Amino acid sequence: MHQSIYLINPRESVLGYHGMEVLRAWNVADVTNLADLSTTTVAALVPQGWEISLCDERMQPVDFDTKAAVIGLTGKISQRERVIELAAEFRRRGKLVVIGGPAASLAPDEFRAHADILVTGELEEIAAGLFADIAANGWKQHYEGGRPDLKSSPVPRWDLYPRGQSLNGQIQTSRGCPFECEFCDVIQYLGRKQRWKEPGQVLRELDVLYVRGFRHVFLADDNFTVMRRRTRALLERLEAWNDARLAGRVEFSTQVSIDIARDPELLAHCARAGVRTVFIGIETPNEASLAETMKRQNLRIDLAKEVCTVTRAGIMVMCGIIVGFDHDGPDIFERQVRFIQSLPVPMVHFGTLVAPASTPLYARLQAEGRLTNLSHVAGGNFFQTNIVPKLMSQEELLAGARWLLNHIYSPAAFAQRLVSFARICGRRDKAVQSPGFGSIERALAQRLASMGEEERKLLALFEQLAKSRPDIVGHLAYFLLGYCQARYIFERYGVWDPELVRRDTPLAA
Repeated sequence: MHQSIYLINPRESVLGYHGMEVLRAWNVADVTNLADLSTTTVAALVPQGWEISLCDERMQPVDFDTKAAVIGLTGKISQRERVIELAAEFRRRGKLVVIGGPAASLAPDEFRAHADILVTGELEEIAAGLFADIAANGWKQHYEGGRPDLKSSPVPRWDLYPRGQSLNGQIQTSRGCPFECEFCDVIQYLGRKQRWKEPGQVLRELDVLYVRGFRHVFLADDNFTVMRRRTRALLERLEAWNDARLAGRVEFSTQVSIDIARDPELLAHCARAGVRTVFIGIETPNEASLAETMKRQNLRIDLAKEVCTVTRAGIMVMCGIIVGFDHDGPDIFERQVRFIQSLPVPMVHFGTLVAPASTPLYARLQAEGRLTNLSHVAGGNFFQTNIVPKLMSQEELLAGARWLLNHIYSPAAFAQRLVSFARICGRRDKAVQSPGFGSIERALAQRLASMGEEERKLLALFEQLAKSRPDIVGHLAYFLLGYCQARYIFERYGVWDPELVRRDTPLAA
C-alpha cells in the first residue's frame, strides 16, 4: 500500500462554550480557539517515509480528492456525527479509513461498522505496529492501545498545522486524574493513575509553539495541580522559561480542582509561571448532589470562598455548573442562580447532567431504566440530557435550565459578576500588560451593541474596567469573547429568551 495518510480533525457536530464559532458567524475573524493537538500528535507517531497531510475542518475544508491512501479520523463525542459522515464518504471513494480518539475509545460499538480499522485507547505504544501492518497490507480491524509512559510521547508536528489561525496552542503535560466523579468519562479511558511528561519534554514542545507565534497555551491536563510535587517541578521550569522570553511572555490556561485554593504557595507559583486561567468543576452548591456523584473534593468547604481565593491570586476562574443530579429538586434553579451570582466568575459553563457511555453514572442509570435513547448527546449539546431525572420530569429540568441560563447570562447578571471579578482579582507582577482591546474585541463589541440597551450598558462597563484595571485587559477580552460565544450558541439552540428575566426581575437582582 502507498504510504500516505491524511489526518482529519472534524468540525464539531454541536456548539459549546469552548468553541469560537461566533467569530466566523459574525464575520469577525477566521480563527478558532484551540489548535488541534490530536492530529499533530498522531502525525508525530507516523513512521519516517510516509507522506503526511493534516486537516482541521474547523478552519479549512476537507479535501475529499486527496491522493492519500489512508484516512485517519479522530474525535470527541461532540464530533461523533461528523466522524461517521466523513468515514462513509472516504470509504465510498475506496480509501482505508482508520478511526480513533476519545469517542471511539469510550463507545467502540458505535464506530466499529464505520471504520476499516478501529483504534481504541492511546496510540504511542502501538503506533509502530499499526503503521507497519498498514504498509504491509496486513492490518487488523481493531487495535487496542494501553496507557503508555508519556516519556514516549513525541513533540507534535506543528510544522504540518495551519499557522496563525488559532488563538491558543496546546500542550498535554499529563494524562489521567485520581478523582472518581461518577459522570466523568475521562478517567474511563485515561485512567485514575496520572502519568506525566518530564519538564524537559514540555519545554521542547513550548519552544516549537513559541517559534510559531503562540503566546497563549492551553495545558490540556485533566487536573494540572493534583500531583503537587510534579506540578511544582514543572512550574519552576515554566517560570524560568517564561522569564527568559525576549519576544514576550506566554500565558497558560489549564484545568484544576478546587483544592488548589488550600495551597497558597502553589497558587502563587502558578501565577508567577504565567498561569492566567483555570477551569474548575464546581458543579453545584448542593452537597447531597456532590456526595451522590462522588465529587468529594468539593464537599465540606465554602465553594464561593475558595473561588475567591484563587481569583485573589490573579488567576481567572471559569466554572463548570451542572443541574439534574438525583438530589436536585425544582428548587435547584433558584439556588444555583443565587450561588453563581455570589462568585467572581463571569464565564460559567452551565449544562444539564448527562451520562456518557462507559461511566459509572451510565451503568447505574441503565440498571435503573433511567436512560433515554439520546445516549449519543452525552458530552455534546450542553442543553440536552439522556437522563430521566429523579425529583422532577425531564421537561421540568430543561425548562428550569433554560430559565437559569437566561438569568445568569442576562447582561445585568453578567455585569454583576464582571464587577466582582475586577474588584477581587489580585494584581500580578509578571502579568502581560495590554494597551487595550484589539480588533477582534472591537468588532464583537460593535455587533453586541446592536442587540439592545442592556448590551450597550454591559459594553460600557467593559470599557470602564479596561481603563481602571489595565492589568486585566487580557481577562476582559476573554470575557467579552466568551459572552458573545455564549449568546451565539444560546440563540442557535433557541434557548435565549430575555423575557424570562424581565418577568422575574427580583431573582435576577
